[in-house]
Amino acid sequence: MWEQLKQWRVAGAVFSSAERREVVEDLFVLGDENQLPFYKRMAYLLIVSTIIACCGLMADSAAVVIGAMLVAPMMRPVMISAAAITLGWSQHLYQALMLVVVMALGTVGIAALFAWLSPDLVDIPGQVLDRTRPTFFDLVIALAAGSGGAFTLTHKESSAIPGVAMAVALLPPLASTGILLVFAENDLALRAFVLFATNFAAMVLAGTLTFLYLGVSPRKARERSATTIRNYLVGFMLLVFGISVPLYFYSTEVWYDASYQANQSEALQAWLQENELTIDQVRIDERRRIVFLELQGPNPPVTVETLHRELQEAHLEKTGLHAQPFRVEVFWTRTARFGWPPELVHEDDRRELAQDFKDDLQVERWYWIGTQYADGDWLRPGNIGSYFVRAGESAVFEVGTFCASGVGSYEINQEKLNAKLDLEIDKACDTAKIDSRFITDLNQVIDINIDSGSMSLRLNSDLGVMYFETDTTR
Repeated sequence: MWEQLKQWRVAGAVFSSAERREVVEDLFVLGDENQLPFYKRMAYLLIVSTIIACCGLMADSAAVVIGAMLVAPMMRPVMISAAAITLGWSQHLYQALMLVVVMALGTVGIAALFAWLSPDLVDIPGQVLDRTRPTFFDLVIALAAGSGGAFTLTHKESSAIPGVAMAVALLPPLASTGILLVFAENDLALRAFVLFATNFAAMVLAGTLTFLYLGVSPRKARERSATTIRNYLVGFMLLVFGISVPLYFYSTEVWYDASYQANQSEALQAWLQENELTIDQVRIDERRRIVFLELQGPNPPVTVETLHRELQEAHLEKTGLHAQPFRVEVFWTRTARFGWPPELVHEDDRRELAQDFKDDLQVERWYWIGTQYADGDWLRPGNIGSYFVRAGESAVFEVGTFCASGVGSYEINQEKLNAKLDLEIDKACDTAKIDSRFITDLNQVIDINIDSGSMSLRLNSDLGVMYFETDTTR
């Protein structure tokens, strides 16, 4: 392979000594008197581009982030590193790598300072999170950008696209790293920094191969430094290959994300169909083990407990192992369906009247296990056995709390339930506040749903859901 690399040429593109010298002078900063002005320019452009990128990232604006790329000075050190390997100039390579390290740390520091001084954000912006999910495509983009940058420099193309492509692959991940450190999201910050390191290594490798292919270094120089060039080239090849393997498998996790998993879950899809719900968005928090579902449908998803149980059973059936503890949180938006004219309604779209829960309600007792309100808060009884309701055949509604018991009336029509209770609670009782809220909520019930020994009562204006169980399932 190395013998082939040494012979690579583009037909008619064998550079003369003058052309090679021009390419080297454009890339490398030669002469001590030129070093300081060069570093000043790099520092200024780095600060300005990082600030612009941070504004775009924190404002969640892709257009501003792309605009920062036009200013970012990221292309120069990448191409210097690639050219130094091609020419076998170890000292210049180490200087270029040191410049990259300083620029990377500087970008992270500036971004962290900017985020710290900025107004507090409730959530991490999507543009920042996008840099924490590297995929195999990012590696391919970096390879293409590195090769395009090397070709542009050697052919005096005026297009800024390769430079912008390099900046896109390097500056936003670094700025995202600094922002995430301020958010104390160290794991995500590490992912963003790994994306930067992956892109840099891939671009240097692609740039080196392109320079060799174009014949930037003289043949005698390549022969003289063949071992050095080969060692550096093999080192970057191994580095990129080592990164690409786990990156490919991580890519499958991103491609087959929470939405994909939700579509593949038979238990979830069956529950959605049964409750006439559709998924707007699904997200899985692996660290906190929470499944977030944003749903739409005509009726509230009051059987979330059933979904949780069915997901556990599906996991057990599929793997033979009990699922680790997890939580399901649902955000629901009401929808309605209308059509005209009625005679053109398809037979499959005809709906039966809602289920009649009157007989199911009239068991001995339903014990209250808790109420979840629309803001996510829960109210739970200290002693489940002390809080119950019992519906009689003559519209008598018996209710018991820890502090008191009494009767009221109720009306039920299929899934519609209305209870009227006037129970006085002794304010001196230890659980008076819980008991009063329990009675108040019962007076606001509008819908009922009963399934396998579990009952849920939806409160008026979608304020929350009360959950009950029979004494046999407690």
